[in-house]
Amino acid sequence: MNLLASKKHKDDDDDFPYDDDDFEDDDDEDEEEDEPEKKEDEPEEKHEGEETEDLKELEEIESKLKNGEDVAISALESKIIAKSETIYSCPRCKKIYFNKKWVKDMITDFYTVHTQLAYCPKCIGKTYENFVGSIEIFDKKLKERKERFKEIAHQIHRALEDAPTFENIINMTEKNGIFFIFTNTTRLAMEIGKLIRQEFSGGIQYEWFERNQYLRIKWYDMVDNKAYFKERLRSLKDRRFGMFSFEDEN
Repeated sequence: MNLLASKKHKDDDDDFPYDDDDFEDDDDEDEEEDEPEKKEDEPEEKHEGEETEDLKELEEIESKLKNGEDVAISALESKIIAKSETIYSCPRCKKIYFNKKWVKDMITDFYTVHTQLAYCPKCIGKTYENFVGSIEIFDKKLKERKERFKEIAHQIHRALEDAPTFENIINMTEKNGIFFIFTNTTRLAMEIGKLIRQEFSGGIQYEWFERNQYLRIKWYDMVDNKAYFKERLRSLKDRRFGMFSFEDEN
């Protein structure tokens, strides 16, 4: 069976080797024997009370951001911010999800942090274009398999680890014989697409946009059916259905 080639626009991170100087030993015999020095890359041992101090620092940062204060974030605060794996940013109001709250963004313009897009609860649903992940299912057997596609989407949503409350399925609907699943994160869309491909085979295509912040997945039950769905999809795009907010009609 011929499959569609997946589009990949993300570059794999390269591993940067250490310089030889990083591993040189000091063999000076006249040097007194001291406690072994801690390697630069070795994480510091966690002391009692340090976790509480980190929590207090996070609360102070969150309070400053919430009040919109112009503050110079200290080196210690920067270190704490870096501990967060991902900071979500709402593409509509530009607030960020920080310390389990949506607050004014005073961080991402000044600090290198990993950010992803997700609509905040106040902005989600404002327009039908407010979604970050999209799965388009082109299946001639949609009538008999649609409920299973819905089950897969809900199954993945329930199984996501450490999912914030806003990482949701925004909508699932059928238009012109095409089934659409819209999500609030690219991670959720990716995992749903993977399971659909795993269960039904077929052909799958990944399209990333805006520096890999938006994801559209297209799944075909058979590659030969692309022409069959082409005009159906075009008529929807003419009405901007299924298009991201930044896309134009062309």
